[in-house]
Amino acid sequence: MKPSHSAASAPAPQAAPSLGLGAWSVYFIAKLLLTWQGTLNLHPAPNLAFALLLLMPVSGRIWLRVRAALAWIAGAALLYHDSWLPSPEIALQQLSTLKGFSLHYLLDLAGRVLSLPLLTGAVILLCGYWLLSRYLRLGTLVVIALLGLSGRQLWQDRPQAPASAAADSGPATLAAGAQAAPQTPDQQLAAFFKSEGQRIVKFQGPLADPGFDVLLLHICSLAWDDLRAIGMDQHPLLARFDFLFSNFNSVTPYSGPAALRVLRASCGQPKHSELYQSAPGNCYLFQDLAALGFKTELALNHDGSFDDFLKQIRADGRLNQPLMSQQGLPVGLRSFDSSPIYSDYAVLNRWLELRQQDSSAHVAAYYNTISLHDGNTIPAAPGLNTMDSYKYRANRLFADLGQFIDQLEKSRRKLILVMVPEHGAALRGDKQQFSGLREIPTPRITIVPAAIKVIGGQGHPSQMRVDQPSSYLALSAILSRMMNKSPFGADYQPADFGRDLPATPYVSESASSIVMQSGKRFLLQQDGGSWTEYPVQ
Repeated sequence: MKPSHSAASAPAPQAAPSLGLGAWSVYFIAKLLLTWQGTLNLHPAPNLAFALLLLMPVSGRIWLRVRAALAWIAGAALLYHDSWLPSPEIALQQLSTLKGFSLHYLLDLAGRVLSLPLLTGAVILLCGYWLLSRYLRLGTLVVIALLGLSGRQLWQDRPQAPASAAADSGPATLAAGAQAAPQTPDQQLAAFFKSEGQRIVKFQGPLADPGFDVLLLHICSLAWDDLRAIGMDQHPLLARFDFLFSNFNSVTPYSGPAALRVLRASCGQPKHSELYQSAPGNCYLFQDLAALGFKTELALNHDGSFDDFLKQIRADGRLNQPLMSQQGLPVGLRSFDSSPIYSDYAVLNRWLELRQQDSSAHVAAYYNTISLHDGNTIPAAPGLNTMDSYKYRANRLFADLGQFIDQLEKSRRKLILVMVPEHGAALRGDKQQFSGLREIPTPRITIVPAAIKVIGGQGHPSQMRVDQPSSYLALSAILSRMMNKSPFGADYQPADFGRDLPATPYVSESASSIVMQSGKRFLLQQDGGSWTEYPVQ
């Protein structure tokens, strides 16, 4: 009789080789659906390679666990690569700012990312996968879809004939007056910056009027799209201005670069990287005004510490002036980092009171307000959602500005009021960026309601609406003309100062992204990579 083998001596069963995508099919199906929706910018070839690697059989529990761990890391990295988010280096730099955010604001941001529609879609996808995977080989369908998208990308990326490449007129054609459009987006962008580097508005004396001021209102987080979202794009305050720009590009989605751009408004549009380099002295608006005899002043309704805002405008914007005292001003709001935000009317009225005590013939003042910044809290009306809070604060800001204009008109002080928003609030967001995210400088974020009003004159002007693509150079052109020809006479009409304003084709930048209009399309370049069409809704 042969001895029987005990169960303990039997060899341990080995795990069967892993075949198929398994639950990873959910990952790829979700990405395909988000790409179809426009929320994701899927790169077919890397995703196909990842799927094929997952299909390779692996034996043994240890190797299965190793591959699973590597797959999770690779899958997360590939998902980030397919998103519209900035490079990891830029993202890590910006994460340092989170330490200043209040808990309430962090929870609000999390709610925008993990929205109810997103969570509902995730539940539907998981349930659908559980049902369909019993009858269909979903992994096979995923690979077929990725193969098809990869083939289509290869077809689209094939070299184009010069004639077809030149068919789409780009911004450089408008800017430089070239007879033929550059053939590639890189050439279009290079031609644009070359043209902008040659443009300048000169401020020359003598001043046409013996005594008047210039006040620049720089407003954070106010775009035309935000006003339309809350039904305030026809607000009576906008009708009070003599010039109203409907297609003004502020170029940037962030406050620091926006301040540097408006302070360098006398020259053409520089690259983002050049904002932190020295420019010719006649590019700086307030230096130009100072050379004409204006005393320059600086006022904020916040402390200017976040992101070193105050240091930037003093050092890189060459507005190195003492900050107007904020002592005793009423606090109207609290910022996302809980710091005080003072009432706009109170700050502006204090400036006017101090101005009336100053014997200077001409003053040029820069005022920055963050009353509309995302995450601000309202002590008088807590608990409002993002949209209602923004509308509440926008109404109060417009009321404060209207009251201040009334005060100026009563004082009969001659003043040129320039309103320039820094950028929008991204109040509605889009498929690529949730509400409040502004890394990609889209037209929804950078097309802002810039405006100019002459106060204290004798004329009764009708408003001039500027619909052509414009930027800071157009504002400087109007101001320069008002230095040499007084707008305070009885015959003043904005059209006399607004003829042949310099147009600026649409090119916007952040530290990581460039959005450029080329014909009717908008093209996006991130971190110096390839250009892709950005679906502007």
